[in-house]
Amino acid sequence: MKFITLVVILLTLSISCKEKNSANGAKNPVANRLESYINDCNKNGLSASILVAQHGDILYSGGVGFRNKTEQLPVTEATVFTTGSLTKQFTATAILQLQEANKLAVSDSIYTFFDNLPKDKQHITIHQLLTHTSGIVGNLGYGVDFKPISKQEFLAKVYNTPLDFASGTQYSYSNVGYSLLAMIIEKVTLLDYESYLQRHLFKKTGMKHTGYLLPKWDTTQVAHGYKCGEDWGTHFYKWKAATNKISWHLKGNGGILSTSSDLYQWYLAVKNQKVISKKSWEQLTFPHVKENESGDSYYGYGWTLMNSDRNTKIIAHNGSNGVFYADLLQLPEENTVIIYMTNELRYDTQLVAWEIEQLLFNENYTPVVPKMNPTKHIDSETGNKQLQIVHQFVQLITDEDVNSDQFITNHLTNKQRTPQFKMWIKAMQKEFSGYSLKHILAYEDMSYDIVLESKDGKVVDLTPCFDLQFNEHNKLVAFGW
Repeated sequence: MKFITLVVILLTLSISCKEKNSANGAKNPVANRLESYINDCNKNGLSASILVAQHGDILYSGGVGFRNKTEQLPVTEATVFTTGSLTKQFTATAILQLQEANKLAVSDSIYTFFDNLPKDKQHITIHQLLTHTSGIVGNLGYGVDFKPISKQEFLAKVYNTPLDFASGTQYSYSNVGYSLLAMIIEKVTLLDYESYLQRHLFKKTGMKHTGYLLPKWDTTQVAHGYKCGEDWGTHFYKWKAATNKISWHLKGNGGILSTSSDLYQWYLAVKNQKVISKKSWEQLTFPHVKENESGDSYYGYGWTLMNSDRNTKIIAHNGSNGVFYADLLQLPEENTVIIYMTNELRYDTQLVAWEIEQLLFNENYTPVVPKMNPTKHIDSETGNKQLQIVHQFVQLITDEDVNSDQFITNHLTNKQRTPQFKMWIKAMQKEFSGYSLKHILAYEDMSYDIVLESKDGKVVDLTPCFDLQFNEHNKLVAFGW
């Protein structure tokens, strides 16, 4: 049954791409390489929606893999994914719309919009929220995206949390800052944040399948997320379980759902000044602040700016909640856009859009194909050196009395990451002491998912899962939680 479904998907993709390129006769070599790469991704288990356009022509638009593995429902152009922090560009664009309407200015202090603001936060500006230079904490906790919290409670936590640094002096990514921007939008417009976006952004651009709860969704088209082989569910399930409202932990900074086709409509509309003026677009995509000391990337308003290896401009942003992952890349000087969304985040699945970018401009480039078909190992199997190390790691995180020093000395490649690794281990030992190993998923890219089982044998939401990746010398090069 799975083989038949896969054949149908491949045929559908082939037909779709032929239709997209038939206007100009035979497909060009770039389109051929692109389709070949995406077919390889499909064969290796990737689930994703991909749209690539160049010089006004869509080179590829379609899906690979499954939006619902249980029911074997394939990803199509109509499949809805969470965009994660791509949401920030909508928030930033809305702020600049309101600036054009003289309802605010990015130079305004947020003191204008919030009552009882503590003294240490009274000089923060809208510009600083937009550029992550406000000093406001990044998050008010982890794993809280769907946890209900009132506006008053959210603000109380922000007010009582010290600034990470003096406003305007540093860059540090802050989801909380963008939630405050959503509150400013509501204060100025007297509309709910999503209602404003629907009326003034999405309706203008013909985006009928973008939003949180307001679009008339075909819920069967909404992609299920997958983590470590487990069905994480959908945002709708999470929101319904959490009172059917969008938590302020997420609102304005992430979580908006969309399709690749809708995001392409968005790209065209903003590019052609149908949403904001050229002056505002230039302000939105101006390199306001360095993201790192090397200065190889800058942050604008809801966008990251950098140069390609061809020294051409890239305007990009990604988004993820640890399960879903999305990328939107614009290359304005090369008249190219790449839109990519997957419902199964792993090390290599977050590279796909950038692999496509390289493929488009370098005919000799061999892109990395994510290998998503794992082999499951039960806890008694230690068939190779890497699996033995994974089992040692499991012992480490499930027993608070085990010291991490020897493990780090023996197995960690980058010793500069030792403090981070120790903090990570300590947090996991506190959380998962007494847990047991359920299984290990081994991937062809030398990465492993470790799935644990809770002490009482019950699984709430998802079995805990941790990612480890090795190099060819059986040393750990990456880890994530």
